[in-house]
Amino acid sequence: MEEKLNILIINPLALENGRGGEISSLELAFGLQDFFNITLMDTNILLGKRLLSQKIIKKKLIKINSYKRMRFAIFKFFSKVFTFPYPLEILKLNKEIKNNDIVYTSTSTIKIDLVFIFLSLINRNTKFIIGFRKPLYSEKLFSLYNFKYRCSLLFFSLLKKRFYFHTISFHAKKFLENFYNPDKTFHIIHGVDLDDFSIDTIKEKQDEVLNFIYVGYLDDIHKGVGILLNGIEKVIEEYPNFNIFFEFCGEGPLESKLVKLQKIYPSFIKYNGYISNEKISEYYKRNDVLLFTSRREPFGRVIIEALASNLVIICTKTIGTVEILKNKKFAFFLRKLNSDVIREKIYFIYKLWKEQKLEFRRLQAATKIYAFQNYSSTEEINIFRKLFNNIRKM
Repeated sequence: MEEKLNILIINPLALENGRGGEISSLELAFGLQDFFNITLMDTNILLGKRLLSQKIIKKKLIKINSYKRMRFAIFKFFSKVFTFPYPLEILKLNKEIKNNDIVYTSTSTIKIDLVFIFLSLINRNTKFIIGFRKPLYSEKLFSLYNFKYRCSLLFFSLLKKRFYFHTISFHAKKFLENFYNPDKTFHIIHGVDLDDFSIDTIKEKQDEVLNFIYVGYLDDIHKGVGILLNGIEKVIEEYPNFNIFFEFCGEGPLESKLVKLQKIYPSFIKYNGYISNEKISEYYKRNDVLLFTSRREPFGRVIIEALASNLVIICTKTIGTVEILKNKKFAFFLRKLNSDVIREKIYFIYKLWKEQKLEFRRLQAATKIYAFQNYSSTEEINIFRKLFNNIRKM
């Protein structure tokens, strides 16, 4: 009988950050535990408020044999946060890497990427997989974000024979193949744990009111929420007799603007604040349409959760949304991100719901089938399992 592989999964940030990367690391470690000897490691780097509860973390960690944390020195200078790994922690990390056959991590800061490059040189028997889970570029050509990612691409390309590369976007895979061997660059879909979304929720939808929901960070620079709020305000002002309602879940710089709009239009807008991961499915279930206005997004976890809750989608054209929703009748793309286009699309969806209720419900029913057939975490785990077993033989 073949010996189980020892696999170290490293999340560059604290699990409590609760963003897509952290949730994915937890689900990946949890799902692979039955097939491999898994060690999950994170750091103490917290970007802001803890978005993932200890309850959820403990629930996932209960089945993972080994969980460890790498400590960083953290300094705040005005609004900037600087982190540096303690030397002893690098030695501990090196020891963990030596005890494992495969290390999977995601590209992070330049200094952390350099640490892994160095450790790959002194651990020749361990194979490293580097995940590219964020957008590979920003629209601002000379942004710090672009500089950091270009540096990471360059550093890993200098020793590309030592690494395998993973991305959640097919578009990103094609881009990475310009730098790395296509045979060592893998596109694996980002699966979502859909256990909380298994019940058919069509019967929970109202027939009297069309309900829209936004879930995510409340900013305009990345998520386009400022423009979304302007578009919603135009809809309410121009069509005050429409039976529509807008619900928001999240936190961010535009909270104050949202609170003001809620006070002005209490019959149309409700702000729920941040909703924990274990409760968010209840908010999806009672709504009909997801509003997704990100300016750039490699995947879009909330889209899958919304589809699994029988929601149709109004969205911008990003790499992630196009790959997930292209040619799907239940997806309504915004031709551009501005308030007038948002107003027009909401009007169009309302008319469809009002005048073709059966067709609208048919579209909603199709979303759940699509999500469960294509984006369950079970499928992602199976593909990673095959990948790790193949890398063993390489």
